[in-house]
Amino acid sequence: MQHPFTILAPEYAALLAKTGILLRVSTHCAASRFCAAVVLALSERHRDEWAEVAGKTGVPRLWGLASFERESGSDYSRSPAQGDRWDRVSVNVPRGLGPYRCWGDACVAAYRIDRLDEVAGSAGVPPASAAITGEAAASENAGGTPALPGWTWPRACYEGELFNGFGPRAHGRHTGYLWSWTNIYTGGKYVADGKWDPDTQDQQCGMVPMMAALLRLSAGRSLDPSLALADAPPWSTGAPPAPLPAPTVPALPPDSAALFDSNMTAWLQAALNRLNATEGFSKDPPLVVDGSYGRHTRRAVTAFQAAHGLVPDGLAGPLTIAEIRKQESGVRTAPGPRSS
Repeated sequence: MQHPFTILAPEYAALLAKTGILLRVSTHCAASRFCAAVVLALSERHRDEWAEVAGKTGVPRLWGLASFERESGSDYSRSPAQGDRWDRVSVNVPRGLGPYRCWGDACVAAYRIDRLDEVAGSAGVPPASAAITGEAAASENAGGTPALPGWTWPRACYEGELFNGFGPRAHGRHTGYLWSWTNIYTGGKYVADGKWDPDTQDQQCGMVPMMAALLRLSAGRSLDPSLALADAPPWSTGAPPAPLPAPTVPALPPDSAALFDSNMTAWLQAALNRLNATEGFSKDPPLVVDGSYGRHTRRAVTAFQAAHGLVPDGLAGPLTIAEIRKQESGVRTAPGPRSS
């Protein structure tokens, strides 16, 4: 399922510390610099819009540039939400968005839908969605969320992987979405919905080498401060990465290991599809049952949580799983004919 950031942060920090060496010996170094130059040049034409996006959402331009290149090839006629034209009503998930006045407005809407605007406030500031009262309004992380900086390099990696999905982890691979064009990436890719091919290579530049190349390219230039994150990249000083504050993770039940299993995610996706068909808590089409917890699954989880009095944090922890099982049991025992 969705892996909590507090669990994965040390892994990202360790991989980032290695990336500096691996980028220097990578056969893709020149290619990443060339791609970054193109991405940066295109973004300069939309500099004011990027500034507005950063101001309204807190999402740094560095992360946005790398993500938008992965999703839409830096095509500013397209929305970061799903790649549809932003001057028309979207037809792909999420559907029904737009039309917008400009690309910047579409970008702000997309980042808010995926809750990226809450990351900057994660340094001890509760997200706006947590303002829920009532007996059932309990967070999956209640009492255990540490005050971490918002957009650090590890957090940028986490949000990038969540944006695309955690599926590759189930196959023992580091996702190409982040690490393609570095030696950390060893291959493997989803070639269709739910179809994993361990031998296919991701041909796009990963977000991490793209962000690194953008920073190196911008050195000495007068660029807005959003081409930076809250901490320095580990390879920039030659020193080990600064340790993150030790997270206090709430105790999980003995069967919590199931929360990190792709089969459990597939069950979650199928259960949400069944419940949504009955309750209609989400307007999105049914989820693809592929065992990869990404942004579409997160939106469905958030909608379910909001409909059932849980804090809509998009994290399918023990409270959410218990509520889904409870509702599933109610659906199964409800009177009346049911289709097979």
